[in-house]
Amino acid sequence: MSEKKEAKKEQVKKSIVLSGLVGTAGLFFAKLLGLFYSIPLSSILGSDAYMSYYGTAYRIYSYILNVFTAGFPFAVSTLVAKYTVRNDARALRKIKQLSNLLMGFTGFVGMVILFVLSWPLGTLVAGQDGSFVMGNCLRILSLAIFFVPLLSSFRGFWQGRKEMGEYAVSQVFEQVFRVGFLLSMAYLIVYVLHLDSKYALYTAVLSTSIAAIAGILQIVRFDKKHYVEIEDDARHQKTKTVRKKKLFKEFIALAIPYLLVAVFGYSDDIYNSILLPVGLQVHGYSSEQMNIILSAFNYVGTKMTAIPMILSPGFAAALIPHITAARTEGDYKKVGRNVVDCLNIIWYIGLPVSFCIFLYASDIYHILFYTADPSTASDCLRWLALEGFLATMTPVVTNLLMALGMRKEALKCLLVNLLIKGVIMVPLIWLIGYPGCVLSIVPGNIYIIVHSFKVMHKKYGIQFRKVWMVAIKSALCLVVMFGVCYGLRFIGLDGASGSKLIAFVKFGVNGIVVMAAYFGISSLLKLPDEVFHTSIIEVAKRKLKRTKEEA
Repeated sequence: MSEKKEAKKEQVKKSIVLSGLVGTAGLFFAKLLGLFYSIPLSSILGSDAYMSYYGTAYRIYSYILNVFTAGFPFAVSTLVAKYTVRNDARALRKIKQLSNLLMGFTGFVGMVILFVLSWPLGTLVAGQDGSFVMGNCLRILSLAIFFVPLLSSFRGFWQGRKEMGEYAVSQVFEQVFRVGFLLSMAYLIVYVLHLDSKYALYTAVLSTSIAAIAGILQIVRFDKKHYVEIEDDARHQKTKTVRKKKLFKEFIALAIPYLLVAVFGYSDDIYNSILLPVGLQVHGYSSEQMNIILSAFNYVGTKMTAIPMILSPGFAAALIPHITAARTEGDYKKVGRNVVDCLNIIWYIGLPVSFCIFLYASDIYHILFYTADPSTASDCLRWLALEGFLATMTPVVTNLLMALGMRKEALKCLLVNLLIKGVIMVPLIWLIGYPGCVLSIVPGNIYIIVHSFKVMHKKYGIQFRKVWMVAIKSALCLVVMFGVCYGLRFIGLDGASGSKLIAFVKFGVNGIVVMAAYFGISSLLKLPDEVFHTSIIEVAKRKLKRTKEEA
């Protein structure tokens, strides 16, 4: 039995599709938990303003965290994959020590900066009335910027070793711990101690640090068990190893471009935290309307669009060690296959999931979330479905460029996107309201995708015909989804009205039938064959046959 498990583990390590799916599965469950906790937390907070503070504080925290640490886990993963291929265990040992030291240092610097900036940012984002609560949220979150990078250092190391199972387990464990702490303490504060819900808000942001500490303890346990093999190989290594000074230079050379990618690529967090409120003010929205819109964009929208967006970090985590190994071995055909496989699965899964957010926005708000204006909030969420898909595709494309060694092109694409959105976001919101926030990202994102495909084809000869065909076929399947969804609504399967329980049942039936229609039509179009290199129908038949034989 153990041999079968080891064989399966090796199969996952060798396949970018399987590795990506394993990494994405962990992130999916983690984000799903994040979605589920946000539902009761929404009721506990019971305020569009507090939900807006919570969501906006996290977007600012995420941006600063990414700016100070984003490059290092990818650099660790790349170097570990490179020296694993070269069988240099002593180098791996040095990489781990270097990574923990640098991540601890950058995390400390990021913590201090967010703590200092919490005063002006609190006033800028929430105004004079909400500056104290908003500032406290940012100050509490600054502590997490110290612990989360240390956790990322361990994850980056084992990601480079293609241990995507542990990568997934670590994500889930951290989120389970966070949700358990957050909900139990928030419930205790509001419903048992009868304190103001702002203290539940503070507990919610504190949970990030508590969960990161728990996550570090969990992955250290895994590390102690599996690092022994590397230590043993290092002791018996007879070949010459790389010097620590050279490793440090490689580390910085890899990390700085990823760091710049984070500065440019995660600009949506800072734009939606700072420029969106400015745009809403110049358009003429009232403070109550602004709280509803900001809550929809930065709290509910962030939670919902995170579902398709998990494909990005999941596949980015998988593609770096695979593509690095293939480039190190000089196997450029394999590099091309990995790139195409990665993009195909993003189209095939990311499109329908994002489209479901558009289809069921009103159902989601009616059943799950508090808001004083369901109509406006639901409309915001429909617009965010487009942003959710683009924010799923473009980070993967950017990380592909980085993994392929085209860092200048990746930075160029992100800088163009950053400038376009920065220039047109506020004017668009001023002209047409909150939809302008989403529309401002479209030109830059299209440029990233088209230009990146062009330069990857030019340098590596990668053909994207299959990718565009998968995209077109997937888009055709969305038409079927739309027709089935509204056909079911016409006969009464609508989850946007009535009691929440009945609405949930009708929403569930509608959603299951719609997704079955998508996968059914896509199977007829042979999409799974192209994406997964296998037929879902054939897999189901083999599984059914095996079940009958075992019975």
